[in-house]
Amino acid sequence: MRKKEDHGKLLIDPSEVEEVYLSILSRVRELVFGEHKSIFTGSGFDFSGLREWQPGDRQSSIDWAHSTHTGFSPLIVRECVEERSVDVMIAADGSLSTRCGAENVMIGSIIAKVIATLGLSAVIFQDRVGLAVFGGNKDYFTELSKGGKNHVFNILELYQTCRDRLEASKNESLAGVISGSLRRTSLVTIISDFLFSDAGDIVKELADLKLAHDVFLVMIDASFAFKLPHISCGWIECVDAETGRKVLLSRGEYSSMASRVKEYQDKVQGLAEKSGLEVLRVGPDKDNFQNSIVDFFFERRLRKK
Repeated sequence: MRKKEDHGKLLIDPSEVEEVYLSILSRVRELVFGEHKSIFTGSGFDFSGLREWQPGDRQSSIDWAHSTHTGFSPLIVRECVEERSVDVMIAADGSLSTRCGAENVMIGSIIAKVIATLGLSAVIFQDRVGLAVFGGNKDYFTELSKGGKNHVFNILELYQTCRDRLEASKNESLAGVISGSLRRTSLVTIISDFLFSDAGDIVKELADLKLAHDVFLVMIDASFAFKLPHISCGWIECVDAETGRKVLLSRGEYSSMASRVKEYQDKVQGLAEKSGLEVLRVGPDKDNFQNSIVDFFFERRLRKK
């Protein structure tokens, strides 16, 4: 299994992201402009809250009355959301194991492409997209929900460099970090290979989160990364990417890694589904997983009519 030591780009070619967008746009056109035109219900805007002015905000959004309380430094902006829009929170696994892979494909690169597919799908529906990254050791990084294609490119950049941004939070759970970043009922997607020891506890937390939000899981089928080359020696020493702990494996254990990973992920998926969580499982096949994610997102989004 290959470990990428640097934290460089996972989506090396930006044209690949643009290709994802054009593919999604073509597929959704018939939903937006065809017989499903009523998917966009309601009109006007709902007041969401106040926040500090940021570069790119329109002058018309400045709340001058509230800005007087800060002496106009900073300016205060009234934030509104479209009545028909949905907030989409993407929670992505940024742990060290996602920087591993095989045949020049990292688990993290698949996660990044899932983020692009979901984020750009949301943009077409004029939804706002936020990002929460978890590192596996109660370390997190969040970016609040915003709209627009450029914001999706921004959260992709943030995910790709998240190893430098994660901060420890000993007292917070993943579900707590996500719910603390949400201002209203949202569509929450958890993207991970779920190859961590407390997967059962996290699934339970997410099942509880589902009481307030629409939560579903995208599980990256990581077995491809454990289809290791044949060895002739009887024992091999491996290093755990997460803990740095060395593990001595027999040739039989080494050869069966892919099947053991698949069995473990099957177990986690079964546990999630028993807890009432929908699970979409995707692998490294770009065309298949992209179509699956787009279909899955659209079906969920249509429920919001």
